[in-house]
Amino acid sequence: MGAERMHPPRYWRMRAEEFRTKADNCEYPETRDVLRKVAENYDELARRAARICTVGSLDERGGGARQHQAGLIVQDKPA
Repeated sequence: MGAERMHPPRYWRMRAEEFRTKADNCEYPETRDVLRKVAENYDELARRAARICTVGSLDERGGGARQHQAGLIVQDKPA
């Protein structure tokens, strides 16, 4: 994980929309496809950032969420 930690999900969604708009206005098919792929990548960053925010809020509220070694989110069972 890296860049998705630097900005909130809204930031990445706005970037994705910006690149979709650029793709819609592009006359060259290959460039349009690349711009759409960039938008998809920004959408993925938004999803990852949202997961990070969710896990962070669980930790702050004492929800007991922890990150498993394999990178999966595991919910601790209350004692």
